[in-house]
Amino acid sequence: MKSTTVRPLILVFLLGATLAGRAEDVRLLFAGSSSTYWNDFPREVAKVVDRRFSGHLDAHVVPEIIGRSGNDIRVYLEPGFNKYEYGAKPGQSFLDRIREEKPPFVVLQTVCRFIMGDDDPTGTGNAHAGAITQYCEAVRAAGGEPVFYEMGWGKSDRESEGRSRIFQLAVKNKIRLYAPCSSAWDCVMRERPELALQDPKDNAHPGDTGHFLNLACFYAALTGESPIGKLPRTYPVWPHAFPRAATDAEKAAETERIAAFKPDAYQAKMPRWMFKNMSMNLTATLSDETARYLEGVAWEMTREVSAKLQTARK
Repeated sequence: MKSTTVRPLILVFLLGATLAGRAEDVRLLFAGSSSTYWNDFPREVAKVVDRRFSGHLDAHVVPEIIGRSGNDIRVYLEPGFNKYEYGAKPGQSFLDRIREEKPPFVVLQTVCRFIMGDDDPTGTGNAHAGAITQYCEAVRAAGGEPVFYEMGWGKSDRESEGRSRIFQLAVKNKIRLYAPCSSAWDCVMRERPELALQDPKDNAHPGDTGHFLNLACFYAALTGESPIGKLPRTYPVWPHAFPRAATDAEKAAETERIAAFKPDAYQAKMPRWMFKNMSMNLTATLSDETARYLEGVAWEMTREVSAKLQTARK
């Protein structure tokens, strides 16, 4: 009788100790447009850094996103802006969400062409830089940490100047976590131009190979470790510029495919028009040699920018 009484107590104690020691989930909120949500990028980042996030090694990483297609995230500050397509409750702004929900990490889409003046009423890029600074201040006021997603797929000197301005903005805002995706793209386009980082049918979004390179940059930035050999060689992607369903049969097949789609927790929160891409259930595969090269570039670029940021903080 004694043993049957003690054993349940021991099991309850061990279960309680396990639950007490379990790390809390880490929410990773992305703010951005289609180049951020494409390929379910927030979800894929969360998958590769899950339980590897620097400072949160036992934590499950939960991906989230807020924003709309086709816009600089500076527009969230426009008076009365309420055109969010995903991630915001009715009447809730980006700053409201930060203040109310206090996400511990917020990824800000910082774009070369925007900081150079595109989509800026003044044409200077100051609106983009000013908005990013205001968002950084809001994230920190809510107890969180901003993350820079350096973005820009162009090959011009203007793009290079944009990267320089984004870095200086990171210095100004004391950024610790910086994913140098545009810098990595620039390196690959110079060293291995035969590696198509974008699909020839789609110059608005990362291609399958460019998506992998971006994942490697985020892995390096958020874990502080080399991504070489760490990322899956086969991974989910979206189709690029696939034709619209034209015939009744094609439309019926598309409707049936979308109806049968079973979204995961991240996907279920996204608008249903995205299900057209998600439900295709496509994957891309890279050779190990190509993957290791891309991971190496991501690691080199991330170490370089991290060292520069650390020096600037001294």
